[in-house]
Amino acid sequence: MLSIYNTLTKRIEEIRPIKPDTVTMYTCGPTVYRDAHIGNLRTYMMADWIRRVIQVYGYEVYHIKNITDVGHMRQELVEAGGDKVIMAALAEGRTVEDITQYYASLFHRDEARLNILPAHVYPWATEHIPEMVSMVETLMGNEFAYEQGGNIYFDVARFTDYGKLSRNTGADLLEGVRAEADPLKRDPRDFTLWKAAEAGRDYKWDSPWGDGFPGWHIECSAMARKYLGEEFDIHTGGVDNIFPHHEDEIAQSEATFGKRHVNYWVHAQHLLADGAKMAKSSGNVFLIEELISRGFDPLSFRYLCMTVRYRHRMNFTFNSLRAAERALTNLRNRVWVWKNQAGESGPLDEVAKWRQQFWDRVENDLDIPGALALTWDMARSELPSGDKLALLLEFDKIFGLDLDQVPATYDLPDIVGTVVGERTSLRQQADYQNADVLRANVLSEGFMLEDTASASRIRPKTNLERQGELWAAVSSSREVESFLDRPSEYDFTYILNAYSHPLDVQRCVTSMLRYPGGHNNEIIVIDNGSTDGTAEWLEEFKAAHDSVRVIHCDHNVGDAAGKNIGIKQSLGKNIIILDGSAEVVGEILDTIHERLADDTVGIFGPFGLTTDDLQHFHEEVDEGDADAMQAYCMAFRRERVSEVGLMRECFRFYRNLDIDYCFQFKDKGYRVVADASLPLVRHEHRLWTELDENQRDELSRKNFGRFLRRWGNRPDLLITAGGRGVGSSFFHH
Repeated sequence: MLSIYNTLTKRIEEIRPIKPDTVTMYTCGPTVYRDAHIGNLRTYMMADWIRRVIQVYGYEVYHIKNITDVGHMRQELVEAGGDKVIMAALAEGRTVEDITQYYASLFHRDEARLNILPAHVYPWATEHIPEMVSMVETLMGNEFAYEQGGNIYFDVARFTDYGKLSRNTGADLLEGVRAEADPLKRDPRDFTLWKAAEAGRDYKWDSPWGDGFPGWHIECSAMARKYLGEEFDIHTGGVDNIFPHHEDEIAQSEATFGKRHVNYWVHAQHLLADGAKMAKSSGNVFLIEELISRGFDPLSFRYLCMTVRYRHRMNFTFNSLRAAERALTNLRNRVWVWKNQAGESGPLDEVAKWRQQFWDRVENDLDIPGALALTWDMARSELPSGDKLALLLEFDKIFGLDLDQVPATYDLPDIVGTVVGERTSLRQQADYQNADVLRANVLSEGFMLEDTASASRIRPKTNLERQGELWAAVSSSREVESFLDRPSEYDFTYILNAYSHPLDVQRCVTSMLRYPGGHNNEIIVIDNGSTDGTAEWLEEFKAAHDSVRVIHCDHNVGDAAGKNIGIKQSLGKNIIILDGSAEVVGEILDTIHERLADDTVGIFGPFGLTTDDLQHFHEEVDEGDADAMQAYCMAFRRERVSEVGLMRECFRFYRNLDIDYCFQFKDKGYRVVADASLPLVRHEHRLWTELDENQRDELSRKNFGRFLRRWGNRPDLLITAGGRGVGSSFFHH
């Protein structure tokens, strides 16, 4: 039987079900007023692998996965514009119920795409309000809860085992609620079971304590009890659920039932993206739909998750996903080959040995990476092809890669199908030149031709193979060669970091060409992960203009990384970074050349900023020295980069990156100089206007923190005398 790491006991334990033939299992499901991203889906795949393993052992698994809908939706999301998607939908006349049904359907679609077995029941929170109220009444009756101001709170001090899951104890913990400090609580650890409805709230329910809505944690406890009973076997979720959500579930459930609620708590670690925590505002949150739009088979993400153990952090990159798809394609090709070979078998003890080694790994704390590595060893072994195929399809009952769906033959157009026999004949005659011509014809028709010792085979290209023929793409600035030590070949290098919006990109790039000023210039455009036609337009534009180079990124690599790609590839004596919202409307190059010829000047541009406290930067410099330059247009000499360094890539979003880079120049003794008369026009800055207010505030605070940690003790770099120190607020610009 499977042994798994139990977060409750901090040990790897063999699963011993409460009932002899059935395993009961609860998974914290999606919140359906936003998309489930690939990090969420990795957690659901962990639960899926656990279930698959247990089912292979012959147990019936009864699996519940809740749907968190509007029950505890934060009121500001509905009324105050806290979520732009929701507010746009409401403005179009859609109801909140429409929104939750929409996101629930997307979730079910994505689970199916990843071959995640559907739960037996998907209970919706709002359909189980009576069960929640009943639990709260019990907790009030046995004095584990109290009322204040119409709210019902769980009395943590009364539950002496509080903290046994997370090992978090003590009154100084963060509250186990998603809210600011609540003065109505007796103890800051206490958490809300029932919340009184604020004035004007549409989504509320009747209760013995007045109209209100359930707390976050009570929902899962009530639904788990209804479908699985007061005791059940396995509860899964992400590590971010351990505290406060699952800790509070244990407290309220065990205080209600008077017994242990769950025997095995299993948690999946975080999925990082490009080495950083995924955040929608940073542009590094990815959805399955986005992976598909970039040409990937969704099961390649499932395969990728199989390469890292569920209890370890996993760093998602498009390079790793590309490698996973290649490996998955390789496995499918082997199935294809084995299905077309004689199905001979070898010694039974050899097959049994491989099977036992596979299960030794799977049973050991769900070591899917070890089982996958063993599978590849088996595939490359001397076992007969019939045994390899049988074992691989058996193993895939756990993996869930749909390898049994690989056809033995593919439907081919007549013009392609006849090539196989012709090419085999040509190769047997050693007429390799004409054989290669046939191969090229097959490739141009969208098929892959693979040779074996005896024959040739043809299969359709994968989406990724077809897209890979369009243009090369990079996944990080590290993959780009640096030309910074080469002699200059141009007077100026324009750099544009393009994020979708092809009309903005077109306006900006064509304005660069419109005023060459008699100089020898190059333009480098970084296509930073666009999927809206920007890449295609840039390729067409590049073909018509020899001075334009385009570097495609396979996803949004971040603002600093994108600009660093352009800087590293630049060959101009002077570098000008323009924002996509900027448009050149007159001659600017002579002025920039003249200003940068001054050896004391580090950065020059039209939109200078000043500050006297390192907190608030203001656009007040029309002419002369400034504290920083806004990135609508900032110019510097290329030779300075070897001394100053590249931009700090922790700035995935543009906000305050320009100020940070200016301070890198100032730290080396260079001036930042402004001239507001430069003929540039600023248009709508979509990277800013497309964010809602909450996202803007979050980004500003994060980027201010990055700036402050590095430069907060350097008021000496300001043009004002002395500076006035640094406080805790964040600046705007």
